[in-house]
Amino acid sequence: CSLISLITSKKRSLVEFNSSNDIISKGVAMEKILVVDDSESVRVALKAVLEEAGYHVEEAFDGLDALQKVQSTPDFAMILLDINMPEMNGIEFAKEQSQIESICRIPTILVTTESHPKLALEAKKTGVVKAWLTKPVKPEILVSTIKRILKKLKGTY
Repeated sequence: CSLISLITSKKRSLVEFNSSNDIISKGVAMEKILVVDDSESVRVALKAVLEEAGYHVEEAFDGLDALQKVQSTPDFAMILLDINMPEMNGIEFAKEQSQIESICRIPTILVTTESHPKLALEAKKTGVVKAWLTKPVKPEILVSTIKRILKKLKGTY
């Protein structure tokens, strides 16, 4: 990942945020998060928590769907990702994400029932996974983790 693609991506996202009425709240652009999980009930629950916290949320049902969405619109501030999904699982998605210049700087949090240390190490090696949360995750833990990561990364570009 190059710093130039990150800056270009962020500038593009600011234009899209400011020109799209559906993601403007009280005149302030909301950060956009992609929730990737094959369980609709999990996506709905996570979306409710995140929207309550002031984020704009889009959903994907597996890694392939997510990959198409982030490549066509790389202005996501964060990706929340399950591991066990059909077509392309979360680890496979993170590996692909880390290799694509336009999306490799989007921080990713794994939100999964998995807790195996070997999987955690594999995810960390991708460079895009910034945290691992085990389901069920408390809403306040989820939101505080997202805020902490986004705040930490704001100073890096």
